[in-house]
Formats: sequence, C-alpha cells, structure tokens
Amino acid sequence: MKKIMAAAVAAALAGASGQTLAITDNEANASVPFSFSNPGARAMGMGGAFLGLADDASAAYANPAGLTQLVAPELSAEVRSVRNNTRWLDGGAAPVDESGSGSIDADLLRYSSQNDTTTSLRSFSYVHPWERFTLAVYRYELVDYKTSFESAGTQVTANGKFCQLVQPFDARADFGVTALGAALGIKASDRMSFGIGVNYYSLDIDNTTDRFSVVDACNDTAGLISTERNRSGEGKVGVTLGARFAATDWLSIGLSYRQAPDLRYQASLESSSGRTALRTGLDVPDIFGIGLSIRPSEAWVVNFDVNRVRYSELTDGLTSVFAGSSVDYSENELDPLRLDDGTEVRVGAEYTFATANPFSLRAGAWRDPAHDLLFGGDPRIERANSQTFSAGRGDQTHYTLGAGVVFKAFQLDFGADFADSADAFSLSGVYRF
Repeated sequence: MKKIMAAAVAAALAGASGQTLAITDNEANASVPFSFSNPGARAMGMGGAFLGLADDASAAYANPAGLTQLVAPELSAEVRSVRNNTRWLDGGAAPVDESGSGSIDADLLRYSSQNDTTTSLRSFSYVHPWERFTLAVYRYELVDYKTSFESAGTQVTANGKFCQLVQPFDARADFGVTALGAALGIKASDRMSFGIGVNYYSLDIDNTTDRFSVVDACNDTAGLISTERNRSGEGKVGVTLGARFAATDWLSIGLSYRQAPDLRYQASLESSSGRTALRTGLDVPDIFGIGLSIRPSEAWVVNFDVNRVRYSELTDGLTSVFAGSSVDYSENELDPLRLDDGTEVRVGAEYTFATANPFSLRAGAWRDPAHDLLFGGDPRIERANSQTFSAGRGDQTHYTLGAGVVFKAFQLDFGADFADSADAFSLSGVYRF
C-alpha cells in the first residue's frame, strides 16, 4: 500500500511552556508540552525569571549557586495544575497545483483542539546549608501529559483523483519526564558562588496510534491498517552548572547551564505486512541562561532572564517506524522537518509589604519562541507532511501573576501563568527549620 505519512506530529503545533515533541512521526507525540520554567510558584509569578535572584529552595534546579544564600534548612513542595491546548490536523481537502508552485492552501485544512489538564506534585526539594556550602536534593517534573484524540484525516485531489492523503487515526498519549537530582552550592567569596547539580532524568511513555484506511479512488479496502506504539522509556544522567555574582548590594547576576540527556524508548509499527521496531530517543534540549536581579529598594525586586533553548536537538536524528517497513518510505521525507534553537525572554517583579507577616505581590511576562515543526520542502514531493505541518502557533506571550506570605517558619506562594496555548496554576510552600 502506498505510504500515507501519518503525520501529525502535527503538532508541534504546540506552544506552551516551552512545548515540543518526541522525535518520531507518531500522532500521539503531538503537542507534548515541555516546561522549561523554573520550579516554584514564586518564580512563576515573576514570569519564571529567577536565575539572578535564586534565593530559595527552588534554586536547586534553577541555579544551584543561589543555594549559598540560605541560612537555615528548608523543605519546599509545589503542586501545579496545567491546562494544555492540544491541537491536531483533523480533516479537510486541499488540491495540489502540479504545474505551478505546488503550494498547499492551509485554509482548506481543518484543525481541531481540546484542553487537557493535569494536576500533580510538580516539584519538591530539601536544602541543608553549612558555612561555605549548601547541599540540596530535589525532584522536578518537566512533563506530565495525557491526551487522546481522533482525526478524520485529509483528502487531496490531483490528476482528477480524489484520495485520502493523511489517513484517519486515533491517538492516545501518556507521557512524562521527571528529574531527580542533588545539587551543591559553594560560596567562593562573599559575592561569588558556584553550583553544580546532577540530575537523573527518566522518561515514562505509553503512546498508541491506530491508523485506518478508507475506500476511495486510490484504495479499495477499509479498516485498521497499522498500530504504532511508543513504550519502555529509560533514564539517564544530566548535569546542571550555575554561578551567581552579587555585583553590588542592589544587583546580582546569575548564570545557568542545564545539560540534559537523550532518553531512549521503543517504537514499533504493526500492520498486516508484519512488525517493525526501532530503539529511538527523546533528546531533552540543553538550556543556557543568564539572569539579572535588581533591587531598587527594600520592597522591590525586578528580575530579567534570557534563556537559549536548543530545540534543534529534538529533531537531530529525526526518525520514523516506517523506515525499514514494507511501506514506501524515504528518509528525506523528514529532512524539511527541523526545529531551530530558540530564545526565551522573561521579566518579572515582586513588591513586598513590610508587615508582621510580610506579604508580596508579583507579576511578569515571558516570550516563548516559536518551535513548531513547519514543512520547509516542496509540497509536490511530500504532500502529506506539507499538509500536516502547514501551520503553527508562532511565538507565544505568557502573562503571570503571583502572591506570597511569610510566617515565622513557613512561606506560602501562589502563581498563575496565562497564554493562548496553555494556562498553569501553582501553589507552593517552604518550611524553614
């Protein structure tokens, strides 16, 4: 049977919280949302800008150099609820001009979307300071995502024939990435600190996509034609490096580099022609960040972060279970689907009222760069991908709000993050011994 590229990694049409996808062309991997925001409701309320400040237990993951500012043991935990808008190619028909440019009219395609919400214990950490160094252990959940959706596929008319181009499919995804880590902050001087963290990243993946044929001018049978599964995620170690320099009493500078591993998993394709399997992987992007924290007064803190996210790592070695099967397949079909690295810009502020129990209000914003997979080749050559990847959400702007109150030994914070493609709500607490 002629290969119909079941395409909808579609959606790398994702867009929230640094969202992206696994590196096979499986519809169930569509819109997998990564969060590169720093843990904790306090950081969320300030647009996720925290690298230069890094003055509570969540610094263990964000910038371990900041841990040296803590003077007492701390235990922190965060519960986060995330609403992701899952989007996929759902139907439509688009003629292809064989003699002209071969362009696809995206307005003739139909995209559907739905809101998928997960709530979980997103992070926790324990920090113990000594005179010149501080030790922390922590857990942070980069992804907790569950969804299921159906597509009618798409049709194309060319050379007088009406045929199904992208086959109808049912997709189900249960996907998570978690980091368990230990971090050490070292105080080199009164103004300079360094940090190192070792993270064990684990991938939990259980995705299934069923694809169906329909009777049309190119096919005379109908029914289930293939099932693709992604299973058996593994774990690997990554490293975080951090530095923090208190340039003056009112200005501090933070640096952070997070190196994340390639997490392998098993992908398989079952059809009437047999079974094809391959061991592939999800390369979690590395991130380099720099942040400034400015304190204009005792009440005000203003933070500014810039993060370079290596999204291109996700599509290095992009593969498909169709490779090696009896289906007509060529690796160059994937060549036009490449992600470019992106730059996040985050800004946020906190104002603290000096009361018996200090109370803080926070606000911020951040830019999530476009990292949708968009087809960049000739649609006359690979029509299915040109339809599936014909549109994207583009850059996303997030707006954040937050508040917090400090008691004698306990701090409670709330944060909210709003964007077109996702909303997130966070409640975190810090207990100081």
